[in-house]
Amino acid sequence: MEISAWVAHWACWTPTKTALRFRSEATSYEQLERRTARSAGLLKAAGTDPGDCVAYLGPSSPELVELLFACARIGAVFVPLNARMPAAELRTFLRLTEPKVFVAERKFLPTAEDAVFEGCELTEFVAGAGLDATANCDTVLADPQADATRPALVLFTSGTTGTPKGAMTTSEALMGNAADTVAALRITSADEVLTATPMFHVAGLNLLSTPALSVGATVSVHEQFSADDVLKDIDSGRSTLLTCPPPMTAELASHPAWRRTALDGLRCVVTGGTTVPETSLRPWIERGVRVVQSYGLTEAGPHVTLVPLGDVPAKAATAGKPILRAELRIVDKSGREVPRGTRGEISVRGPNVMAGYWRNPDASCEAIRDGWLRTGDLGKIDNDGYLHVIGRLKEVIVVGVSNVYPADLEAVLLESPDIRAAAVVARPDDLLGEVPVVFVVPVPGTSLTPDAVLQLFDGRLAEYKHPRQVHIIDAMPCTSVGKPDTRVLRELACAGATSERSQ
Repeated sequence: MEISAWVAHWACWTPTKTALRFRSEATSYEQLERRTARSAGLLKAAGTDPGDCVAYLGPSSPELVELLFACARIGAVFVPLNARMPAAELRTFLRLTEPKVFVAERKFLPTAEDAVFEGCELTEFVAGAGLDATANCDTVLADPQADATRPALVLFTSGTTGTPKGAMTTSEALMGNAADTVAALRITSADEVLTATPMFHVAGLNLLSTPALSVGATVSVHEQFSADDVLKDIDSGRSTLLTCPPPMTAELASHPAWRRTALDGLRCVVTGGTTVPETSLRPWIERGVRVVQSYGLTEAGPHVTLVPLGDVPAKAATAGKPILRAELRIVDKSGREVPRGTRGEISVRGPNVMAGYWRNPDASCEAIRDGWLRTGDLGKIDNDGYLHVIGRLKEVIVVGVSNVYPADLEAVLLESPDIRAAAVVARPDDLLGEVPVVFVVPVPGTSLTPDAVLQLFDGRLAEYKHPRQVHIIDAMPCTSVGKPDTRVLRELACAGATSERSQ
């Protein structure tokens, strides 16, 4: 079967149960099934055939979820686009995927009209109001014999270390990710997931949202992240599970309402990123909330590892152990597995791994070798079997002949009570090839100087690892999912120095 069978099943078993909560409106499973069946009919009436793409531009909304399931039901491929991109960027993705239908929320219609190409049908909707309910079309019911091995979803990588690529995820992979996530986090129909991360990204869509819907739970969808709205939702007591990347935790914990917000309804917070600083775990642990670190990536659907619930908080600082059907190993440059405790590239195999990159066979062959996905991430597995993520392979800074890992420097920086956020990137150097450059956001009200930042490394790390340049900035430039935008930071690092110290 394909993933829309989840909706059909729960519409039969628990028709009045709330599937989606959006603003002040609740959509039951019975309503979601009717909307999915109708949207599938609308897509077919527009000439969408199996294998065709359907693009979406808009906020996180019930319509996004509805279209995901509708596309899977008719064998089409759902392509949610980054709602923060201008038309010029979006045009690249539209040309690559050539969608038969382009669905755009009314506020995004001018951008969509500027980006759309001839032959692609542009359809407007209003978030929370449903898709076109006036068109005459047949409904499409779920087919239990549908092919689950065909691509159902294409999500584009963030592109911070190169050209963005579209990871093709099948219904089979989505079901594998959902089943293993449900098992690891013990998700049941009684849970309510709060999703405030963008659903055009794998974290917002598949970290908790689709796994929750697979078991008949409720997903509270926020159009965009607002610390005030998230805390109000948590305070209501309905939310039991939350996806919260480190930058989001920082905003929540510094919000005036943080201390008076009741967190006892939350049974688990899932966080993740390339690396997760201890400062992103502490606010939850101090409030008695279990915070679970995960490791994943777009190409793996996303889950690869999770910290077992019984190991929190003792192992919260690790990225956990592989989920049920995921295989994990650390390999050297030649692809040979290295001993435990040794740093190397994280390599993954399992039913949740992508089918390849959309229309990019060369990149697909490079990424998946002998059935193993080479992630491009550096990590190590400790003697107890827990994964520790060190950083991106392409972001290792080679100073002379020595490797410097940005995560090592960032760990030192984030221990300072005066630093709210930090990132380290490489800057070209005529003598050494590359040198580390630091970007820090000070805690409001503190007086932080470049020299004080440099002094943090004295006696902590070898001198060749020390940064040669410090930038003190008001806000960290981030990608759409809250990670520091290393591409922007590298450009800033090359543009000029704020402080230098010769080594």
